[in-house]
Amino acid sequence: MIKVNLGCGKDYRTGWINVDFNPNVRADIYADFNNDLPFKNDEVDYILLDGVLEHITPERYLRFIEELHRVCKSGAIIDIYVPHYSGMHAFKHPTHYKYFGIGSFDVFRPEELWNGERYSQVRFNLIKEELFFFHKALVNVKFLSKLPINWFFNFSRKWQLIMEKFHLWGFDEIHYQLSVVKEEHENIRLL
Repeated sequence: MIKVNLGCGKDYRTGWINVDFNPNVRADIYADFNNDLPFKNDEVDYILLDGVLEHITPERYLRFIEELHRVCKSGAIIDIYVPHYSGMHAFKHPTHYKYFGIGSFDVFRPEELWNGERYSQVRFNLIKEELFFFHKALVNVKFLSKLPINWFFNFSRKWQLIMEKFHLWGFDEIHYQLSVVKEEHENIRLL
């Protein structure tokens, strides 16, 4: 099983292929994410993107998503952690170009209401979409990320949309888990 920690930063994982652009962090492969990913077609079983997608420039974003799809096997899992658009972490960093919320990956789902609005041919099934009130790795106040509060915001998609619209304080982070669809018979709606 080939597991890739794409944009590993300081989170070097043993048994994984750790990839980053920054030569000042420990990685197995150094790659510029503005170019093609350094993997063959249909090679990867699992990709972790933790704090990466928000750094991809708008003009490169769709091509990067297509590259993720290209390197993954059919059925591969992609876990994505990004700042939620309502959270303070979304706008603080000078290289955050994109912001995310419930439904941000709907245009890539095989059977979704956005079927007429296709910007790419790649498809993913959405396995999971979770709002995080506190960032999962708070540095200064670690106990906050351990509080069992996130369950309250994630009962169902309708509830998530209501919480997203009317929640007063915002969410720090959002997690997506996608499954790569490469064959017509895999177009199964999971949500």
